[in-house]
Amino acid sequence: MGGFLSRVWAILMKELVQVRRDRLTFAMMFVIPIAQLILFGYAINTDPKNLPTAVLVEEQSPVIRTMLKGMETSDYFDFVLQTDDPRESDTLLASGKVSFVISFPAGFTERLVRGERPQILIEADATDPSASSGAVGRAEAIFTRALCVTTWTGRSRPSRKARRPSN
Repeated sequence: MGGFLSRVWAILMKELVQVRRDRLTFAMMFVIPIAQLILFGYAINTDPKNLPTAVLVEEQSPVIRTMLKGMETSDYFDFVLQTDDPRESDTLLASGKVSFVISFPAGFTERLVRGERPQILIEADATDPSASSGAVGRAEAIFTRALCVTTWTGRSRPSRKARRPSN
Protein backbone atom coordinates (compact mmCIF):
# COMPACT_ATOMS: atom_id res chain seq x y z
CA MET A 1 0.00 0.00 0.00
CA GLY A 2 2.91 2.35 0.74
CA GLY A 3 4.25 1.98 -2.82
CA PHE A 4 0.87 2.86 -4.30
CA LEU A 5 0.51 6.03 -2.21
CA SER A 6 4.03 7.18 -3.06
CA ARG A 7 3.32 6.77 -6.80
CA VAL A 8 0.05 8.72 -6.47
CA TRP A 9 1.89 11.45 -4.55
CA ALA A 10 4.61 11.62 -7.23
CA ILE A 11 2.02 11.98 -10.03
CA LEU A 12 0.17 14.66 -8.06
CA MET A 13 3.36 16.66 -7.57
CA LYS A 14 4.28 16.31 -11.26
CA GLU A 15 0.84 17.61 -12.31
CA LEU A 16 1.02 20.55 -9.90
CA VAL A 17 4.43 21.54 -11.27
CA GLN A 18 3.08 21.24 -14.84
CA VAL A 19 0.01 23.39 -14.07
CA ARG A 20 2.20 26.01 -12.40
CA ARG A 21 4.33 26.27 -15.54
CA ASP A 22 1.31 26.58 -17.87
CA ARG A 23 -0.61 29.64 -16.65
CA LEU A 24 -3.22 29.44 -19.44
CA THR A 25 -4.32 25.95 -18.36
CA PHE A 26 -4.38 27.08 -14.73
CA ALA A 27 -6.62 30.05 -15.63
CA MET A 28 -8.96 27.88 -17.72
CA MET A 29 -9.37 25.43 -14.83
CA PHE A 30 -11.07 28.18 -12.85
CA VAL A 31 -12.45 30.69 -15.36
CA ILE A 32 -14.41 28.32 -17.63
CA PRO A 33 -16.43 26.59 -14.86
CA ILE A 34 -17.26 29.95 -13.25
CA ALA A 35 -18.35 31.39 -16.61
CA GLN A 36 -20.54 28.33 -17.24
CA LEU A 37 -22.21 28.69 -13.85
CA ILE A 38 -23.00 32.34 -14.50
CA LEU A 39 -24.27 31.84 -18.06
CA PHE A 40 -26.35 28.75 -17.31
CA GLY A 41 -27.83 30.45 -14.26
CA TYR A 42 -29.38 33.04 -16.57
CA ALA A 43 -30.08 30.79 -19.56
CA ILE A 44 -31.96 27.99 -17.82
CA ASN A 45 -35.48 29.05 -16.92
CA THR A 46 -37.29 26.67 -14.58
CA ASP A 47 -40.36 28.87 -14.26
CA PRO A 48 -41.63 29.55 -17.79
CA LYS A 49 -44.62 31.79 -18.41
CA ASN A 50 -47.28 32.18 -21.14
CA LEU A 51 -47.26 28.57 -22.32
CA PRO A 52 -49.62 28.03 -25.28
CA THR A 53 -52.63 26.04 -24.09
CA ALA A 54 -55.74 24.59 -25.71
CA VAL A 55 -58.86 23.93 -23.65
CA LEU A 56 -61.28 21.13 -24.45
CA VAL A 57 -64.62 21.98 -22.80
CA GLU A 58 -67.49 19.55 -23.31
CA GLU A 59 -69.90 21.59 -21.15
CA GLN A 60 -70.24 25.25 -20.28
CA SER A 61 -70.90 26.10 -16.63
CA PRO A 62 -70.01 28.81 -14.11
CA VAL A 63 -67.66 26.39 -12.34
CA ILE A 64 -65.63 25.74 -15.48
CA ARG A 65 -65.63 29.42 -16.41
CA THR A 66 -64.29 30.26 -12.94
CA MET A 67 -61.52 27.69 -13.27
CA LEU A 68 -60.61 28.90 -16.76
CA LYS A 69 -60.59 32.52 -15.62
CA GLY A 70 -58.21 31.58 -12.81
CA MET A 71 -55.88 29.93 -15.31
CA GLU A 72 -56.16 32.86 -17.70
CA THR A 73 -55.21 35.41 -15.05
CA SER A 74 -52.14 33.42 -14.06
CA ASP A 75 -49.04 34.09 -16.10
CA TYR A 76 -48.45 30.42 -16.83
CA PHE A 77 -51.08 29.71 -19.48
CA ASP A 78 -51.86 31.52 -22.73
CA PHE A 79 -55.11 30.18 -24.21
CA VAL A 80 -54.71 29.62 -27.93
CA LEU A 81 -57.95 27.72 -28.52
CA GLN A 82 -61.11 26.70 -26.68
CA THR A 83 -62.96 23.89 -28.41
CA ASP A 84 -65.35 21.01 -27.86
CA ASP A 85 -63.69 18.80 -30.52
CA PRO A 86 -61.04 16.42 -29.12
CA ARG A 87 -59.49 15.87 -32.56
CA GLU A 88 -58.71 19.56 -32.92
CA SER A 89 -56.92 19.78 -29.56
CA ASP A 90 -55.02 16.53 -30.22
CA THR A 91 -53.82 17.88 -33.57
CA LEU A 92 -52.52 21.07 -31.96
CA LEU A 93 -50.66 19.12 -29.26
CA ALA A 94 -49.17 16.67 -31.77
CA SER A 95 -48.00 19.48 -34.06
CA GLY A 96 -46.34 21.34 -31.18
CA LYS A 97 -48.50 24.46 -31.52
CA VAL A 98 -49.63 24.11 -27.90
CA SER A 99 -47.81 22.84 -24.84
CA PHE A 100 -50.92 21.78 -22.92
CA VAL A 101 -54.45 20.58 -23.54
CA ILE A 102 -56.77 20.86 -20.55
CA SER A 103 -59.93 18.74 -20.86
CA PHE A 104 -63.11 19.23 -18.84
CA PRO A 105 -65.41 16.25 -19.48
CA ALA A 106 -69.18 16.41 -19.90
CA GLY A 107 -70.96 16.18 -16.56
CA PHE A 108 -68.06 17.73 -14.64
CA THR A 109 -70.19 20.28 -12.76
CA GLU A 110 -72.93 17.78 -11.96
CA ARG A 111 -70.44 15.34 -10.43
CA LEU A 112 -68.80 18.18 -8.49
CA VAL A 113 -72.12 19.32 -7.01
CA ARG A 114 -72.95 15.72 -6.02
CA GLY A 115 -69.76 15.71 -3.93
CA GLU A 116 -67.75 13.45 -6.22
CA ARG A 117 -64.22 14.26 -7.34
CA PRO A 118 -64.47 14.63 -11.12
CA GLN A 119 -61.29 14.33 -13.13
CA ILE A 120 -59.68 17.03 -15.27
CA LEU A 121 -57.25 15.77 -17.89
CA ILE A 122 -54.09 17.82 -18.45
CA GLU A 123 -52.15 16.60 -21.47
CA ALA A 124 -48.65 18.04 -21.68
CA ASP A 125 -46.00 18.16 -24.35
CA ALA A 126 -43.22 16.93 -22.09
CA THR A 127 -40.28 17.95 -24.27
CA ASP A 128 -39.36 20.36 -21.46
CA PRO A 129 -40.03 18.43 -18.23
CA SER A 130 -39.31 21.32 -15.87
CA ALA A 131 -41.80 23.58 -17.67
CA SER A 132 -44.41 20.82 -17.76
CA SER A 133 -44.15 19.90 -14.10
CA GLY A 134 -44.17 23.53 -12.96
CA ALA A 135 -47.21 24.40 -15.03
CA VAL A 136 -49.13 21.25 -14.04
CA GLY A 137 -48.43 22.00 -10.39
CA ARG A 138 -49.63 25.58 -10.89
CA ALA A 139 -52.81 24.31 -12.61
CA GLU A 140 -53.57 22.07 -9.63
CA ALA A 141 -53.17 25.03 -7.26
CA ILE A 142 -55.41 27.23 -9.43
CA PHE A 143 -58.13 24.56 -9.61
CA THR A 144 -58.01 23.97 -5.87
CA ARG A 145 -58.26 27.69 -5.13
CA ALA A 146 -61.11 28.16 -7.63
CA LEU A 147 -63.09 25.29 -6.13
CA CYS A 148 -62.57 26.46 -2.53
CA VAL A 149 -64.02 29.92 -3.15
CA THR A 150 -67.61 28.77 -3.14
CA THR A 151 -69.44 25.58 -2.45
CA TRP A 152 -71.22 24.96 -5.71
CA THR A 153 -74.66 24.72 -4.15
CA GLY A 154 -74.86 28.50 -4.50
CA ARG A 155 -74.00 29.53 -0.93
CA SER A 156 -70.75 30.96 0.30
CA ARG A 157 -68.83 28.95 2.84
CA PRO A 158 -69.67 29.82 6.44
CA SER A 159 -67.10 31.64 8.50
CA ARG A 160 -65.30 29.92 11.36
CA LYS A 161 -67.58 31.67 13.88
CA ALA A 162 -70.68 30.18 12.28
CA ARG A 163 -69.21 26.65 12.50
CA ARG A 164 -68.89 26.66 16.32
CA PRO A 165 -71.01 23.97 17.95
CA SER A 166 -73.71 25.21 20.25
CA ASN A 167 -73.80 24.12 23.88
